[in-house]
Amino acid sequence: MTDEERLKRLLQDDWPDEEDTGVTARRLAAWRAPQPTAVETARLIEKLQTELPRRSLWCELGEWWPLLLLRAQIRIVRREIWAASALVMVLGVAATLGTEFGSGLTPLAMLAPVAAAAGVALLYDGDLALVFELEDATPASLRRLLLARLTLIFGFNLGLSLAGSVILAALKADVLLWPLVLSWFAPMVFLSALAFWLSVVSGDSVAGMVFSLLLWGGHVVLRTGPLSNPLLHALSLPGLGDVNARPMLIGAAVLLLAAGLWMVGRMERRIGNAG
Repeated sequence: MTDEERLKRLLQDDWPDEEDTGVTARRLAAWRAPQPTAVETARLIEKLQTELPRRSLWCELGEWWPLLLLRAQIRIVRREIWAASALVMVLGVAATLGTEFGSGLTPLAMLAPVAAAAGVALLYDGDLALVFELEDATPASLRRLLLARLTLIFGFNLGLSLAGSVILAALKADVLLWPLVLSWFAPMVFLSALAFWLSVVSGDSVAGMVFSLLLWGGHVVLRTGPLSNPLLHALSLPGLGDVNARPMLIGAAVLLLAAGLWMVGRMERRIGNAG
């Protein structure tokens, strides 16, 4: 197809007069646009740059793709998760303000890991076929999407827990901020990663959430009573509350998270190949 024929076909879509279309197509085909020199091109670019509005650092940061991905995933996370996490944290702060806990775990330290683990577990949907239908519109992989949602939910719970800890340290003289933060941070990280990993392995988000919460609940209940019995001491999983075990809990959480994301990537490739 010649240039004239191609132009004529394009013009016919909006120009019903075939004779006028043919004349216009011949003129366009015969016309030769002037070729700009390098100096003229540079002058044009320089002039256009002066007309463009200046972009601030905040604007450029707002268009950074990880932040854009996080902003997009905020709409995907169910509102019930945000509300439930906020309610649990408010109850934890209120209970801590109204009770004398001595040297044991504060109510906030008991509830902060619960809110984070439950929210993280409910992010994963075992029916990956439905997930793919929702995510086909984005070039990001399922692994990155889940990681973005994990970041949102865990960051939300972390921020609420830190805010609650600051409030408690300001209002209660017997509460020290840093020891309070350390009492819930490592268990929160570990239980969240465990809940996510169990949800991926079992394909059931509820199962991952329930197991993690039972594990933490058993630890809290058994540690509040006498532990003279060696069996009860072992069942209480003292490592969850041991100061020296906190680095190991965080390390185990990193491994669980990496294993869960790796398994999700394998499932994604398998379903993609099958489709």
